[in-house]
Amino acid sequence: MPLKDYQDSLTRLQKGLASGFQQSPQVINVPGQSLVCKVDPDYYLALEPIFTDILARWAVSFPQGVQETLVHTGNLVFCEPFNTHIIPLTLTWDGKDFEVQAAFLRADFVDRALKLYAGQPDPLPVSDLRIRAAERKAVEAFFGAKTPPGDVAFL
Repeated sequence: MPLKDYQDSLTRLQKGLASGFQQSPQVINVPGQSLVCKVDPDYYLALEPIFTDILARWAVSFPQGVQETLVHTGNLVFCEPFNTHIIPLTLTWDGKDFEVQAAFLRADFVDRALKLYAGQPDPLPVSDLRIRAAERKAVEAFFGAKTPPGDVAFL
């Protein structure tokens, strides 16, 4: 069986993400308003399933196609033992805690999309959104052998 080439799909997703950002910059990296926020220099945390659903609309795709492309290109962290890309987490921002269903995206996917297709010259900074420190072991287990977010992601 031949391997599927995901490059066209990945480009469409990045163009869709950049277009959404150009129309409404607060959809990325603004805690309390965004679909995705950078929690570490290497990772963005995405709220699920809304991130996948909206990215699918922006990229004229289906949610399953978005997930498949991002997983197979290594841009979405996928937890093999549990066969999922979603982890329940407690996040903190502005002195408040929030229970969410989250996914982790490689920062390069988002930063490259914004640079190439939205004219964002530099990668976005790490946001003020933090993962509760009590969740660290669960996050590390979710990442398995992959490098998890660093200390800056936790509070």
